[in-house]
Amino acid sequence: MIDTDAPNAAILAILQNDNAVAQAQELRAFGATWQSQNADPQMLTKLGIDAATQARLDPSAVVTDLLLGYAAAREEQRTRHWQNHLMRRVQQLDGLHRIISAANSTLDIDASLQTVVDTVSDVMRVDVCSIYLFDQHRRMLRLVATRGLNPKAIGTVEVEIGVGVTGWAGELGKPVAIFDVRNEPRYQLEPLLEEWHFRSLLAVPVILFASERHHIETLQGVITVQNRDPHEFSQEQTSYLEVVAGEIALSIANAQMYQQTDARLHQKIRELTTLQRVTAALASTLDVDNLLHLIVEQAVKIADVDRTDIFQVRPNNKVKMLASYGPGRTSGVEDMIVQVIREHRAIAVPNAYTDERWSGVQAIAYREGFHSLFALPMRTGNRIIGALCFYSYAPRHIEYEQVQLLTTFADEGAIAIENARLYEETQRNLTIKSTLLQEIHHRVRNNLQTISALLRMQARRLNTETEGRQALDDSVRRIHAIAAVHNLLSHDGEGQTTVQDIAKQIAENIQMSLPTETPVEFLITGDSVLVNARAATVLAIVINELVHNALDHGLSAEGGIIGIDGWLEAEHAWVQVRDDGPTRPEPVKRRVSTGLGLGIIETLVNTDLGGSFEFKRETEWTRALIKFSPDELDD
Repeated sequence: MIDTDAPNAAILAILQNDNAVAQAQELRAFGATWQSQNADPQMLTKLGIDAATQARLDPSAVVTDLLLGYAAAREEQRTRHWQNHLMRRVQQLDGLHRIISAANSTLDIDASLQTVVDTVSDVMRVDVCSIYLFDQHRRMLRLVATRGLNPKAIGTVEVEIGVGVTGWAGELGKPVAIFDVRNEPRYQLEPLLEEWHFRSLLAVPVILFASERHHIETLQGVITVQNRDPHEFSQEQTSYLEVVAGEIALSIANAQMYQQTDARLHQKIRELTTLQRVTAALASTLDVDNLLHLIVEQAVKIADVDRTDIFQVRPNNKVKMLASYGPGRTSGVEDMIVQVIREHRAIAVPNAYTDERWSGVQAIAYREGFHSLFALPMRTGNRIIGALCFYSYAPRHIEYEQVQLLTTFADEGAIAIENARLYEETQRNLTIKSTLLQEIHHRVRNNLQTISALLRMQARRLNTETEGRQALDDSVRRIHAIAAVHNLLSHDGEGQTTVQDIAKQIAENIQMSLPTETPVEFLITGDSVLVNARAATVLAIVINELVHNALDHGLSAEGGIIGIDGWLEAEHAWVQVRDDGPTRPEPVKRRVSTGLGLGIIETLVNTDLGGSFEFKRETEWTRALIKFSPDELDD
C-alpha cells in the first residue's frame, strides 16, 4: 500500500521507475488510494505537479495518471453505492414476497398480520411497525399486530377514526408522515402502547380497491411505522408501505368476511381470494403472449365458466381474438363484442338459443353447445383496449356482485396487458437509445479529444501574450465545456440535465486549472432547472465564458467569489453568474478584451435559447443574467 503520510516522497519514489507502464499503473494506484481516503483531488494535482517538477518530468502526464486513478476509484465507489441501492430493492421485493405468501397461505388474520409487521420492520429498518383494523360499525381502529410496542396492547387499544395521527390517516385516505410527533398537535399519546420513546411516525391507510376518491366504506385499517429519532420518511419508504398496504388489503377483507357464517359471504370471500391470487399472477409476468393466456385461463376459474376468449380492438371497428381457454372453437360473436366496445358496457346472453339479437351467437351455441354468454369491456382509464367473453354450457344468470368482480378482473387484466405492452416497447426503445448513446458518446469524445489536441498543438507555436494564442486557449476551454456537458448527458441516459449540474461540472474543471495562490470560491445555488441536450450545451458555453470573463477581469489578482444561480419563475428559467470583482483590485496584467466573449454569449442566448441577456456592474457584484423558457426549446 502506498504511504500517503508522505505523499510527495511517495510520488517521487514512483517517478524513479524507468518503466513507463509500471510508473503509470503505480500513479493510478496512488490516485485510487488518495480517493479512498477522501483526500482533496486539488491537493493531489498540486502534489503531482510538484513531484513531476522535481523529477523533471512532464507534469501533465503525471497529473493525468493520478487523476485517472482517482476518478476510477470514485466511479467504483459510486458503483458500490448503486449495488447497495439494488440490494435494498431486492430486500424490499423479498419482503413483499414474504408478505404475499403469508397473506395467501392462511386465513388466520392474526398470524398473517404479525408476519407483515415483522417483515416490514426488518425491510424498512424501523423501530416499530403496527397494524390497526377498522370496525365499520363502531368506526374504531383496533390494534391487532405490532412489533416494537407493548404486546399487551394488542386487541385492547382502539383509536377513533379521525382522532390522532393514525385516525387522521384513516379518515384522510392518504399517507401521513410526521417528522417529530412532539411538534404535531394532532398526535395523541396512548400510555398502554409505551410509545413515548418514539418521535417520528408514518401512517398509511389500508384501502380495498383504492381509487382517487376515498370512501370510508373501503377502509380496512391503517399500518404505521415509527422511529426513536425524528426522521424524514422518504418517498421510497412511503411508496413501499403503500404497496404493502395494497397487498394486505384484500387479505384483510378476505379474512374478515370469512369469519362470517353466512353462505353468501363465504362465496364472496372465495371470489375475492381468487381475484387476489389472479391479480398477483398477472403482475408476475411482462411477456404479452404469456399474459394473454394467463388472463383467459384465470378468467375461466374466477368466473366458474367453461370457456373464455379475449379480443383486441382493431382499426375500423374490427376485433381480433388474441387468446382462448377451454373447449370448442369460437367464431360468430364478433358483432356482440363490437357492440360491447362501442357502447362501453357489458352484455349478457342468458339463453343463446332464444336470443334473436345476434345470429352468430345462436350459431355458436348450436355448434358448440354453449347455453349462455357474457361479454364485458377491458378498460385502462377511459380507453377500452378489448373485451372478455365468457361461455357456459349450463344456463347462467350473472348476478351484480359477480359482474363487479369480473369487471375488476377485466380492468386488472387490461392494465396488465397495457403495462406489458409498454414494457416491451420501452425495453426496445431503451436498447436502441442505449446503443446510440454509447456510440455517440464514443465518437463525440474522440472527436473532442482530437480537436482539443490539435488546437493545443497549434497554440504551442504561438507566443503566450498574442491574441492568436489567447483565441486558441479560449476555443480549447469552450470545447472542454461542451465535453463536460456531454459526459453529464451520456450518464443521465435521458438526454437531460440541470443547470446546477452543468455549473458544478464547469466549476470543477476550472478549479483544477487555477493556481493555488489565487483562491476562487464557487457558490452554486437555486432550483433544479431541467434542460434538454441542446440547451445544456449552449448554457455550458455561456457559463464557461462568463466565469472566465470574471477571472480575467476581476479575480485574477487575489481570487474571489463566483456565484452561479438558477431558478424558475413562472414559465421562465433564470441563470445568473455573479462575481465580487468590483470589491477586488484590478489585475496587474489584464488581457485585451476583444468583445468576442460577450458577442458569443449574446448570440447563443438570443438565437439558440430564444432568451435575453443582461450584463451589469454594481458596487459589490458584477452580474450576468440569462432568461429563457425551457418548455419552448426543441430537443
